[in-house]
Amino acid sequence: MREFGSEHPAVILPDGYFDSFEELGHCTWLRSGREALHLIALYEKPSAEDGVILMPAYCCHSMIHPFEKAGWKIVFYPLNEDLTVDIESLSNLLLKFLPKAVLTMNYYGAASTYDAVNYIKKEYPACICIEDFSHCTFSIRSIFNSKVDYYVSSIRKSVGVSDGSVIISRNPLDESSVSDEETEFTKTRRDVQKLKGRYAYTHEAGTKNIFLSQLRMQEVALDNFDGVYTMSITAQQQLKMLNGHEIALARQKNMEHLLSLLKGKVRMVPGIEKYLGGAPFSLPILVENRDEIQKKLAASGVYAPVLWPISDEARKACTISALMADKMLSIPIDQRYSWDDIEDIAKIIITVVK
Repeated sequence: MREFGSEHPAVILPDGYFDSFEELGHCTWLRSGREALHLIALYEKPSAEDGVILMPAYCCHSMIHPFEKAGWKIVFYPLNEDLTVDIESLSNLLLKFLPKAVLTMNYYGAASTYDAVNYIKKEYPACICIEDFSHCTFSIRSIFNSKVDYYVSSIRKSVGVSDGSVIISRNPLDESSVSDEETEFTKTRRDVQKLKGRYAYTHEAGTKNIFLSQLRMQEVALDNFDGVYTMSITAQQQLKMLNGHEIALARQKNMEHLLSLLKGKVRMVPGIEKYLGGAPFSLPILVENRDEIQKKLAASGVYAPVLWPISDEARKACTISALMADKMLSIPIDQRYSWDDIEDIAKIIITVVK
């Protein structure tokens, strides 16, 4: 039952969560995750002899393109059923290609990369380890491994900032190729996000069409990135207003709640119980007729994105990744939603999937 009225909850003060990243290493603050990866790709630019990077077969093109653009050769490695690294296959690829770098990812805040990174650094200590922690931005301390050379997160995927990503590295990077913020991009993003916030109160169809159109245009601009830009002053100020521990708590409790409601009714990614205790990105579910289910969920007010379409080459490298690309929907469980919201989301999903 929803409750209305009574005493106001406390105004939660900022806790300096993102400022605390400086305790883990040198921080470079940029506009987007793909630009952060591109800066690393440029900084560690390979020679013709050692230009290979191993990447998980299940990953977004925006993670691949920055390295391709900088002249790296991409080789995909497979994953286990629970989305952890298939270390045996990775070992064979390391021996075959002697890559300059390996990129890992902690999927949804649950697929630990600890064993894989430790193996790489033990057997190939000169190999650069890059980890994308966008799916567990609010769990960095619980997943942090000092053997990782670069941690990268696309912050704007987790909170309503106008732009933003971070690189946590052992040493400062050369930022000579980083441009000043693109103020027009920042202003447009901020204005569009304001429109989206107002839509929650008005539900005016015209407003929705405007912010959706503008957001798509902004994403296209990022997809066709022409350089690396620093994080905007606006986004830096927005981050300082946040309380990371409250956000982490909301994500954790929403995940636990939704998982308890859907378990046994919807197909889950194996090993889903490992998602508890952290601050996950979303709850992935597996469904048949994925595109049809996605449309029906959207018609009922639940927007569940696909993470991600993958290439034919990636499909050949990993059947698990192909399965995820074909059947996975990402259900929102983030800090925007209350206990009652999660109850409603679960009812909609169960009804539609049936």
